[in-house]
Parts: sequence; structure tokens; C-alpha cells
Amino acid sequence: MGKNTSLRSRVLAMEVGETITIPVSEYGYTTIRGYASDLGFAANRKYSTKRDRESRTYTIIRTA
Repeated sequence: MGKNTSLRSRVLAMEVGETITIPVSEYGYTTIRGYASDLGFAANRKYSTKRDRESRTYTIIRTA
């Protein structure tokens, strides 16, 4: 998907095991965690998140 695609569209298009990595400058960590949790609840899916301090990125992982 293109860079201008919304985060919601990108997350909903994920398959199980797929990841999306987002730079810190785009969103706050609590925003990413909450968003993944709320969207997962609404779409009956499970996501986890992790942050990488060295590369200054967040990763969303679809787990179910």
C-alpha cells in the first residue's frame, strides 16, 4: 500500500503474521497501542505492538 494510505486501512489489510513498522515521528506510542487494541476489538482480530528504541519505530503485528 502507498504511504498516503490511512493507518486504519493498512492495519485492516494485514494478514495474520504480517507487520507494519511506523516511525516515532508519525504517531505516539500510546496512540498506536490503543488504536491497535480498539481496531482489533471492532474487527474481531488480535494485534500486538512493540517499540524499537534504536531505530525509533513502532511495530504492529497481527497475531490472530
